[in-house]
Amino acid sequence: MWEKLLSLINKYPIVEVSDLISIIPIIIGVFFYKSLTKEFKLLLYFLVVYFLFGLYSTWLSVLTKNNIHIFNFVEILEISTLCLIFFQLNSQKNKRFLMIMLLGSAIFVGFWKFDFIEFAYFPYVLNRLSYVIIVFIYFHTLLSEISAKNILTHPPFWLCAGLVIYSTGSVLIFLFGKQIFSINAPDKLFLLFYNIISIINIMFRLLIGVSFFVSKYEKE
Repeated sequence: MWEKLLSLINKYPIVEVSDLISIIPIIIGVFFYKSLTKEFKLLLYFLVVYFLFGLYSTWLSVLTKNNIHIFNFVEILEISTLCLIFFQLNSQKNKRFLMIMLLGSAIFVGFWKFDFIEFAYFPYVLNRLSYVIIVFIYFHTLLSEISAKNILTHPPFWLCAGLVIYSTGSVLIFLFGKQIFSINAPDKLFLLFYNIISIINIMFRLLIGVSFFVSKYEKE
């Protein structure tokens, strides 16, 4: 078993680092827990669940079992969590209604296109386009309401920065996911783009950690 785990780490080092990196924002979030708003506490809970699913996914890989369904389910959970977070962050009714529409669409498409064998490419693309819309809406709210005295100590700013990288950096990859991540795709092609996705995930998780960290200064 340990030999299989080491072999997996040796074959996909960046992917495994990406999974482990998730624990950094969790540690930061726990340390600054009292300073977190309810929206960012929800984000922290999601990261814990995400990390546990990551461990389970790795375990399935060690057992040489398919784990794609884990990724597809976590994708639905992720978009649901982020829609709920930005629903709370936006006070205007029309923007909240749009968050509900994005949430409903994401859940419907996520389960409609759910796949146990391969990545559910269409929901991945749709969700990343939704993240761009969510960020645009929140920045409009931020600028129109001028609610942040210092944007660099405003946690949602760092979350939005992470979402911009996360969504724009991977949307094209998943758009052509059928050719890149299919069972018949060449190993080198799969590994190249999977590593790119993992690096983008690392950047996103670290920026979430920054959002947890600056929450202390916004309350001061």
